[in-house]
Amino acid sequence: MREALDSGLDEQLSCLLRAGADIASVRKMLVLYRDRGFSAAAVYNYLALLRLDASDAVEDRALEALDIASGHCSAGCRVWGVGQ
Repeated sequence: MREALDSGLDEQLSCLLRAGADIASVRKMLVLYRDRGFSAAAVYNYLALLRLDASDAVEDRALEALDIASGHCSAGCRVWGVGQ
């Protein structure tokens, strides 16, 4: 069972991933998590759980989001600073 971070944001993020939204839209959702005080680690863990039951297409999008949450992306795409 997934542990919810923020039910509204969680549902929006899940819908974006399932809909195949572009990575810029997914990044905007991650910014909302950050702005509501969630750490990169908490969002990373949530995304990792979403991946478990995902189709291949959703898993690919979740992996891209995981890269952003972990900071393994270009500096312009980062949402959290180092060590957050």
